[in-house]
Amino acid sequence: MIKVGMIGAGCMGGVHAAAYKRLTEARLVTICDLKREKAEKLAGDGVQVVTDYHDILQDPEIDVVDVCLPTYLHKKVVLEAAAAGKHVFCEKPIARSVEDAEAMVKACKDAGVKLGVGHVVRFFPDYYKVKDVLAGGAIGEAKVIRASRGGAFPAWPEDNWYADYAKSGGPIVDLIIHDFDFLRWVFGPVKRVFAKSLTGKHHMLDHALVTLRFENGIIAHVEGSWAQPPGTPFATTLEIAGTKGLYEYSNQDAMPIMLRTAEGEARASAVPESPLAVEPYTAQLQAFIKSIIDNTDVPVPGEEAIEALKIALAACESAETGEVVWLGGATRG
Repeated sequence: MIKVGMIGAGCMGGVHAAAYKRLTEARLVTICDLKREKAEKLAGDGVQVVTDYHDILQDPEIDVVDVCLPTYLHKKVVLEAAAAGKHVFCEKPIARSVEDAEAMVKACKDAGVKLGVGHVVRFFPDYYKVKDVLAGGAIGEAKVIRASRGGAFPAWPEDNWYADYAKSGGPIVDLIIHDFDFLRWVFGPVKRVFAKSLTGKHHMLDHALVTLRFENGIIAHVEGSWAQPPGTPFATTLEIAGTKGLYEYSNQDAMPIMLRTAEGEARASAVPESPLAVEPYTAQLQAFIKSIIDNTDVPVPGEEAIEALKIALAACESAETGEVVWLGGATRG
């Protein structure tokens, strides 16, 4: 049985705590938060509550440290967890800068512990099915992609850290980095990035449009929003146009998958891998725990999280300068 200590009892801490209750291979034994009452709400029977994360790092019974802290706090805790010999699962984005992220990856590698990052979109059925659709040739060769993700500004943290872009990176780094990771996972390296955003133009509202050109020539348009009215349901969409058809998904549709092909249109009547059957956050933690038990590669390693971060930071730079940003190693043209 893998024993887990979780640091951070905010929004994602609550999601992770619920997920661990569904796992049979791991058990959440300790939750840490500076505000004890927040941790107590998540703890449940048999789960210890502490207010100093060093209590988790110093506990010889704990195998994994789950970091559910704000992005700007990731590096310090991950470095200390690695030094303590703990495996680490870290929420996305891996860090606020590439330098911090690289230091985290190196520390875990040097300590001989595993580092997994919470790019959970890879575990949503309607997203990971894309690989099967493409491999099966139903829509032919992918050419143009449209993806969107967004809702109201995330105003729930008491310290409003999302509004400080030096800490959160705004919707480009915190939100649509999910899409950057997923698209890179499916379609390969990104060559260049161009972006526009409302950053700094409206208080606590932002909207970003990012265009990615992949090394293989595919173009993706990614839209991210923190500008919807409070209470607006969180929405995601994905559209992949290929040489033979179109793949469409929207989490707002009652029937989420629509596949249009040259031979006609077919709607999926059911999704076998329903997110209600195996909740994606549970699936990602289960996969990470299994990688520890089997001593195999983690599902989303730090190195891949760094590549997604590089795309996001390039988009931020482009939105600020108005210029195209070329990623390292890309040949212009």
